[in-house]
Amino acid sequence: MSSTDAIIISSLAKLDGIALGISVGLLSGMLIFVATNVLIYKGGEVVGPNLALLSQYFVGYEVSFGGSIIGLIYGMIAGFILGWLIATIRNLVLSVYMFILRLKGSLSAVNDYIDNP
Repeated sequence: MSSTDAIIISSLAKLDGIALGISVGLLSGMLIFVATNVLIYKGGEVVGPNLALLSQYFVGYEVSFGGSIIGLIYGMIAGFILGWLIATIRNLVLSVYMFILRLKGSLSAVNDYIDNP
């Protein structure tokens, strides 16, 4: 197998939805957790008014240590769903694309046979 074939095969390999979901979930959960705690550590009169807007989406979230744990959990759940959806949609699009390529190939073979019996 040539290196070109190996590159094509590896680029068209299916993504594992659970693995991508876990990795995106951990990343987004930890991002919210760290961002909240950094703002708490910085302090000030008004602590994180922009990050506090997450409470509109994540019930119970606030810019506090307890809120950062709630944000960690919500971030992990939302990130898992997003990662799983990305992998699933990519795998579906690639499957449809491969089906179309196979169909075009078989139609081309039929046309060649009809033109040159």
